[in-house]
Amino acid sequence: MSETDEKLQKGIIELDKGNDKKAFSLFKEVFESRQNRLIRKVQENPKSPTLMLDAMYMIHGLVWLRVAEAGKDKKNSLELMAKAVGTVEAARTALGPLVTGLAQWAGEKRITAVKNKALGLLAATKDLEDMAKKALETQVKMG
Repeated sequence: MSETDEKLQKGIIELDKGNDKKAFSLFKEVFESRQNRLIRKVQENPKSPTLMLDAMYMIHGLVWLRVAEAGKDKKNSLELMAKAVGTVEAARTALGPLVTGLAQWAGEKRITAVKNKALGLLAATKDLEDMAKKALETQVKMG
């Protein structure tokens, strides 16, 4: 597991503990790291078919950042949770078909690692979207 993935897991744990500020800090590092990685990979190989995976990972980092920010900024939490939901919905709508196509292509080419990563990312996106929607519903009910 990469250092960035470990920070993401730590951030989720901190979020579960109710430590929104610590989670926000960790998610900010995750987002910035993933953003920098995507930019670097685009510069190195702009035609790489796996760039969309990195883009989706970066968006996941942004969604988690918004969720933690909503917990940290109670005054604007409803708006921030709505942004988190909108972000993950946009990612699923825009990148989902591309990632699905990449998984299919990788399967045909017998590139198992890419296929598995793409399919796992699609499942994680769905889980993240469900979580964000439930959190938004909770925010709406709370006021």
